[in-house]
Amino acid sequence: RQGTIVKDIGDFMPTSVTINKKWEPSFSYQIFRTLEPQKAKALTGSEVVLLINTHYHLDHTHGNPAFDPATRVIATERTLSHLKALDADFWQGDRANLLPNETFSDQLDLVLGNKTVTLKFIGRGHTDGDLVAFIEPEGALVMGDLLFHQHYPNIDLEAGGSIQAWPATLDNALSFSPQTVIPGHGLTTDTDGVLQFQSFIEQLAAISQTVADDQLSLEATLALPSLTADEGYTEVTMAGIPIGLNREFVLRRAWEEGSGQFQRAN
Repeated sequence: RQGTIVKDIGDFMPTSVTINKKWEPSFSYQIFRTLEPQKAKALTGSEVVLLINTHYHLDHTHGNPAFDPATRVIATERTLSHLKALDADFWQGDRANLLPNETFSDQLDLVLGNKTVTLKFIGRGHTDGDLVAFIEPEGALVMGDLLFHQHYPNIDLEAGGSIQAWPATLDNALSFSPQTVIPGHGLTTDTDGVLQFQSFIEQLAAISQTVADDQLSLEATLALPSLTADEGYTEVTMAGIPIGLNREFVLRRAWEEGSGQFQRAN
């Protein structure tokens, strides 16, 4: 499933880690709570002892309460803040037990059996709290929604996201020199996939800067022909239904950042 990784964490440690356990809205939540831990154990042969949330959005966090309340849950400090401020209605009652219970601001290194997992905040882009997870010795980089592979991205300006900051953040991702790159949405890729997405974001950032410099209207921004790196991009869907992440959406977000026509929510 895209955006969901169940990772066996070592030959010498009979446990597993789940990164971004999704809740599919097509399921009854009670059915989901029963099936997901079973599926994770079937994939790895062991119980999940650690959840890692790359960011706060519901499709990457609302699967947390399916697991044991004593499970270790890691995220950045900003992600926990966003969950409490922007998604508080969901995290009530027993669900609050599966909020992140261990946070960091810059980097957290985990030694798990014969593997190491480096969790790092590498900069703003999709939000201001996304982390990446670099798994060794596989050389696999789990990027969450800092990478949408061949899809139009969500750009959460209200939670500190920034198109203009995103290209430098992707440079930081590439500095890991990963062999495999796992996006938040889309098929597994490699550094070429990151570079292609970076070209797209750089074009979008240039449009946003043009809006700021020339005070372009939204209508003029939507009509600009300079966004060309999105050839072949498609919309992300949830339960088979498009959720509005398309070319018009990203151009509108570029205009909103460039013109300042948005309001931080947290």
